[in-house]
Amino acid sequence: MHGSFRNGAIAIVFCSAFFVPVCPFLAQNSVQTSEAMLGILPMIPTVSVARARKECVELPAPPPDDRLLGPHGGSLLSSRCEVIAYQAPGGARPEEWIAGRYRWTSIFTASDSTRGANARDTATEEEVVLFQVEDPTNLRPVWHARFDTGDYATWRSVTPEITRTSQGTMLLSVMSCVNGTGGCSQEFIQRQVDGRWLEVRQSWLDQLPPGFKGRIRHGVRIDPGSLKGEAGFYGDRDANCCPSQVLKVDLALRRDSLVLVGQKVVAAP
Repeated sequence: MHGSFRNGAIAIVFCSAFFVPVCPFLAQNSVQTSEAMLGILPMIPTVSVARARKECVELPAPPPDDRLLGPHGGSLLSSRCEVIAYQAPGGARPEEWIAGRYRWTSIFTASDSTRGANARDTATEEEVVLFQVEDPTNLRPVWHARFDTGDYATWRSVTPEITRTSQGTMLLSVMSCVNGTGGCSQEFIQRQVDGRWLEVRQSWLDQLPPGFKGRIRHGVRIDPGSLKGEAGFYGDRDANCCPSQVLKVDLALRRDSLVLVGQKVVAAP
């Protein structure tokens, strides 16, 4: 992200040297890096595979005022939800992990009282839930993010990927993309053998040659399986849409850090 999840809903993207375009807006609301882990759920009861395929799973979420950017009144009148996707996330086998995507539509009293007592505001949200497969018929929710998708929304998409590492841990990647030309950002969390989730530091950014970090404007896409990444590498005269070069990096996971193994710059295709 640098992304953050507050009480299970996306709160804000962190400003960092590699995520320049949205930083002026986001700097007003930045929160601690460790809050990126707060999408992790405590011991939530299991749900059946049949239910997760057909119904939305009710999970803890902050009140509407803390997660919705568009107008909505003080009273929630009704809410409905539909399943829009159910599949193994990237990097995972379906017998181990499942990602559910849900679309919530909520009806509120109008935020503008002058519209009359019968006026209503509608809010739309998407929720991404990562399930661990407990057995062939049951799933356990372990992580989620719920975010506004209405006209005022910051986020375009949030995509989890999870893969097993050579250390025997599970590496969870969360790629968050903003609307407009802000690009995407990515965070990593690692589940230890004992079940604890710990933040993964992206130490490799500070290991790049001088000046490199400032030329990465729209985030880096790192494949959690291979730990190879690519980023648009901007020159002073490059338009925001079109970097003239691409930075390719090879990384390694060393305990709780992603470290730089090698990098090269190539011409953009």
